[in-house]
Amino acid sequence: MKKPAIILIVLVSVILFSLLVYYGFKYTRGVPVPIEESKRVVLEAPFRDQEIDLAKRIETEFWDTLSAQEIKLVYQIMVLPWPKSITPAIRVKAFHNTKDIYFYLEWVDETEDRIHGVNKFSDACAIMFPLDEKTQTPTLMMGFLGRADIWHWKASQDREYWLGQYTETKAYADYYYPFEEKETLVVSRVIPKSAVNNLMAIRVGTVTPKENQYVYGRGFFSAGHYIL
Repeated sequence: MKKPAIILIVLVSVILFSLLVYYGFKYTRGVPVPIEESKRVVLEAPFRDQEIDLAKRIETEFWDTLSAQEIKLVYQIMVLPWPKSITPAIRVKAFHNTKDIYFYLEWVDETEDRIHGVNKFSDACAIMFPLDEKTQTPTLMMGFLGRADIWHWKASQDREYWLGQYTETKAYADYYYPFEEKETLVVSRVIPKSAVNNLMAIRVGTVTPKENQYVYGRGFFSAGHYIL
């Protein structure tokens, strides 16, 4: 083989190797996909002379009389690999009776996860209300760049509050004793006051539970989707 041909082969090999290294570093967190610019959705909450009894199942006949808005969810970028959209959209309805405001949320989910444990996460969703006069665009950090009131529902907490089913764990020495019929060290277990946590936040890292919890909710799972 002639020397110029050898030089050409080596040069091409180096270029291809450099391109592969560049591609690997550039897409080390996943291959980007086109994301449509989200549009602000307006949800109407009309007046209805109605109250919802959360102790019963959700009355779909009543909610069917209200119009719904479909809200597309943003791809998550917090967990590898990303982007990844498990729940592409959520349907939302609302109404008020001058005293309370109610929200109806529905989304598709392949599995029902109501237990929170080590490397096991509960299903959850949240509604955020900006409190500043000038509302800024929501950020990918799951909040606003300002004050926000948050209603955070968790399936595991729903299970504990409505069904009284607590996940038993042996993670702490003072938490579980096999000879006890009931837990005596109640300080080890947080008894939920609702299936929804009412939180406040000002910016990233400032989420704080409100002292008084006045937000209530309940979620039902059926046929591969949640209704809350």
